[in-house]
Amino acid sequence: MKKRIVIVASTLVVLAGIALAAYAAYDITGSSGAEAFPTGTAAVLAVDPQSEDLNYILPGQTRRMDVLITNNNSGQATVTGLTATFNDGGACALTVAPVSGYSYYIGGGASVWDALDVSMGNAAPGCQGGTLTVTATATGTLP
Repeated sequence: MKKRIVIVASTLVVLAGIALAAYAAYDITGSSGAEAFPTGTAAVLAVDPQSEDLNYILPGQTRRMDVLITNNNSGQATVTGLTATFNDGGACALTVAPVSGYSYYIGGGASVWDALDVSMGNAAPGCQGGTLTVTATATGTLP
């Protein structure tokens, strides 16, 4: 009987050792923390201007164009500016003015709506009936 207990106990110890070794082989550990950026590092912000807001703008008019700004960084970003450029070569005499003041924050992975006031001056005849491409750019920093 003692011999049987010794064999069973030995078998259990061996099996426990094998199980522990198998567990240790697949037990992957690691650590992570908040990303650290030097103060003032440029933030990569995705910008989506709602150019349809400018449909039917006429010389002398100002229209508000909504812009969706997305922070694709993992940490909070500070938006420091917003502007837009147009592919009209200046023919439409468009100027841009920000609606909100800067600086404001966008959390990591979050989006916010902002806007630009777009004014049309005395447009050249080549502007009428054309297709206008708007490129908006938001600038920002990571704290």
